[in-house]
Amino acid sequence: MSQQPLDLTPLFEPAAVAVVGASRSQAKVGGMVLSNLLEAGYRGRVYPVNPGAALQGKDIMGLPAVASSAELPDGLDLAVICLPREQVLSEMRILADKGVRAAVVLAAGFRETGRLGFEAEMELTRIATDAGMVLLGPNSLGLISTSCALNASFAIGQPKPGGVAFFSQSGAMCVAVLDWAMSLNMGFSRFISLGNKALLDESAVLRHLGADPGTKVILGYCESVEDGAEFMAAAAEVSSRKPVLMLKAGSTAAGARAVSAHTGAISGSPAAYRAAFRQSGVLQVDEAEQLFGLAQAFATQPLPGGPGLAILTNSGGPGILAADACARSSLTLPRPSTETLARLTEILPGFASAYNPVDILGDAPAQRYRAALTALLADTQTHAVLVLLTPTALAEPEATARTIIEAANGPENAGPDGKPKPVAACLMGREAVRAGRELLQAANIPCYDFPEAAVEALDALYLHFRRTQEDPPPATSCDGEESRGPCDAPWDEEARFIVEAAKTRGLIEITGVEALEAAHAAGLPVLTTGLARTSDEAVRLAGEIGLPVSLLLATPEPGPAAGTWAGADGGGLGEGGQEGYPAAPDMLSRFARLDSETQVRHAFLALTSRAARLRPEAYVTGCLVQAAPDRQDSGGFELVVGFTRDPQFGPLLSFGLAGVSSELLGDVSHRLAPLAPQDAREMLREVRFYPLLRGARGGAVVSLSELERLLMAVSRLALRLPMLVGAEFSPVLAGPGGVFVAGARLTLG
Repeated sequence: MSQQPLDLTPLFEPAAVAVVGASRSQAKVGGMVLSNLLEAGYRGRVYPVNPGAALQGKDIMGLPAVASSAELPDGLDLAVICLPREQVLSEMRILADKGVRAAVVLAAGFRETGRLGFEAEMELTRIATDAGMVLLGPNSLGLISTSCALNASFAIGQPKPGGVAFFSQSGAMCVAVLDWAMSLNMGFSRFISLGNKALLDESAVLRHLGADPGTKVILGYCESVEDGAEFMAAAAEVSSRKPVLMLKAGSTAAGARAVSAHTGAISGSPAAYRAAFRQSGVLQVDEAEQLFGLAQAFATQPLPGGPGLAILTNSGGPGILAADACARSSLTLPRPSTETLARLTEILPGFASAYNPVDILGDAPAQRYRAALTALLADTQTHAVLVLLTPTALAEPEATARTIIEAANGPENAGPDGKPKPVAACLMGREAVRAGRELLQAANIPCYDFPEAAVEALDALYLHFRRTQEDPPPATSCDGEESRGPCDAPWDEEARFIVEAAKTRGLIEITGVEALEAAHAAGLPVLTTGLARTSDEAVRLAGEIGLPVSLLLATPEPGPAAGTWAGADGGGLGEGGQEGYPAAPDMLSRFARLDSETQVRHAFLALTSRAARLRPEAYVTGCLVQAAPDRQDSGGFELVVGFTRDPQFGPLLSFGLAGVSSELLGDVSHRLAPLAPQDAREMLREVRFYPLLRGARGGAVVSLSELERLLMAVSRLALRLPMLVGAEFSPVLAGPGGVFVAGARLTLG
C-alpha cells in the first residue's frame, strides 16, 4: 500500500541550521560545510557549534560560536554533524533532547566497517526514531536544496537552481555528478547523499521529490534497496507523474562485493532490480553518461505527442546512424507530408534529400537549416526533431546553433494542441563545434556527441509520454480469494497441506508426483502422473491413465531437458518396442508417446537399467508414468517457468526455454510477483524465441493465453506459499494441443 510521504521540510527547507563541529579551517569537513552554507546564500539562521572557539570568544566565519549542542535553541530544524563516529552518538542524544527535527550525519565508520560499526548505526537509528527525528546518513556527503539556497554538504561547487533532483548512496558519485552537471549548465532542485540509509532511504526521498513542485525529473544512483515492496510502491506512484531514472551499481559479482564493502549492504539480484524498475515505471540506465544524456532531455524538453521523429542533417553518414538507432527504438521515421515535401523541395538544392532523414547537404548555411527545421516542425506527423551537424568546410556551427534555438523557442514550434515539440541537437566533433554546443546548452537545447545518444534520449521522452497516457494497470487478483480473467485458475488448499507436511517431515525439496500434486492443487495445468516402481506397475498405470503415455526417470536429481518435446526420446523405441539408445547417456531420462504396453515395459527397463549402470550412486525410485499430450503432428516446445524468492523484492518469476542453453544465452524474462496480466504478456514477448511460439518457420503455434494463465498461477502460488523459497516447473510442454506441466520441483526454506 502507498504510504504518506514523510515530512522532510526540516531537512530541505529548514528555518535554522546548526553545524556541529564547525571549523574556521576549510581543510576540515566542519569548515567546508559551513563555508558552503554561507557561500550558497542560505537565508536562515546558522549556528556553528565549536566548544574551543566559544571558550576563546572567537567567531567562526563571522558567526558567533556556540559552546555546545545543549545551548542550541529548542526545536531547531536541522543539525549537520561533522564529527568522528566516536562522538556522533553522544551528540545525537543531546540533539534529540533539544527536540532537533532533522539531522545529517557525515561520518563514516558505521555498518560498512563490521560488527561494532553496525551496532553503532543501530543505536544511531534508535535515537533518531525515538525522538521522531529525520536522519540522513551516516556516511553521507550531505544535501543541497536550491529552493532555500541550502548547501549543507562538503561537496565542491554550488549548483544553480533547476528542475533536476539527484540522490545517491555514493558521496563520490554526488561529487562527480555535481561537477559534470555544472559543465552542462544543468540546474538542480535537490541533491541528496543518502549514505548508509539508516532511516532515510530511496523510497522516502522519491515520495518527497514526487511532491516537490520544483523537481521536474528525478535521477538516482542505487547500490541496494532494503525494502523492495515499499520502493516499488513509491516508484510507481512517482513515475506516473515524473520521470525517474536510476543507475543501478553492483550488477556483477565484483560490483556486488564492492557494494558490500562500501555500505555494508547486499547488492541483490540484477534480474530482480531490472524487473522492479520496469514494473514500477523506473527507467534504468547502465552508464553514468547515459544518465546525464537522458536527464538533459527530460529537464529541458517537453514530451513528444507521438513516436514520429524527423532527422535533419548536413551529411548522410550521421543521418544513417540516427536512422539505425531509431529502428532499434520505439520511435518511427515518418515520411514528410505532401505539403512538407513541396516546401522542402522549394528551399533545398536539387541534390538534397527531402525524405526522412532530410539531408540538406554539407554546404548548408544556417538559413537553410532554419527553413528546413521550420518546415519539419510544422508537419503534423513530426513529434520530435533531431538536428545533426558535422563541421564541414562550409558549415556554420555557431550560426546554426542560434537558428536551432530560435526555431525551437519560436512560434513555429507548436503542435496541433499548441504545445511545443522537443528538439535535440548533435553537433559532431569537438573544437570546431564547441561554441555552438555551448550556445545550445545555455539555451536548454540538449546537445549530444553522437546521434545514437540523441535518439536514445528522445526515445526515452516518448516512452515516458506513452506511460503517462496509459491507464493504471488493474490490480491483480492472483493473491486474493477471488480470481478473474487470466488468474481464474482454481485453487485448492491441498497445495498448502502438501507443502506444510513436507516441511514437517524435514524435507528441503519436493519432487516427482508429490510436487506435481501440489502444482495441480495450485491450479497449474499438470499432466496426469503416477509413480511406477516396477515395469508391471508402469504397465498398470499406463492402462489407468490411457495410452499414449510418457516415461520419465524418477530421481530427486534434476534431469536435463531437450529443446522440443516432439520426439524427445532421443531415439526411443522403434517399431515393436525395440530399444534405441542415444549416444549421450543423459538423453535417456525420458521416453515420449509410448503407444503400447510392450513399449511401456521396455522403456521402464531401459531407463532404470541404464541409470543403474551409468550412475550407480544415484537414487532412482522408478519411473513417472505420465499422460502424453496430443502434439497434433506439429511439434511443440519444452519450456521452464519458475520463481526464486529475492531477499529484497520477494518472488521473482522467470520464463524461458527448458535446458541450459536459454539461460546461458540470457534468453529468460523476469517479473516480480504479484503479476498483472500485462506483466505476463510482456514476459512472453520479451524472449527472443517468441516468434517461434507464434509459428515462425512453420513451427507449432502455442496458445499465449494459456501460457499467461500459467504465469499468473505460478505468481499466486509464490505469494500464497511463503514457505517456498523457489520452484521450477520443467518441462512445461507447450504446443497446439495446449500447455501442460510435466515436471515440478519445489524448494522449501
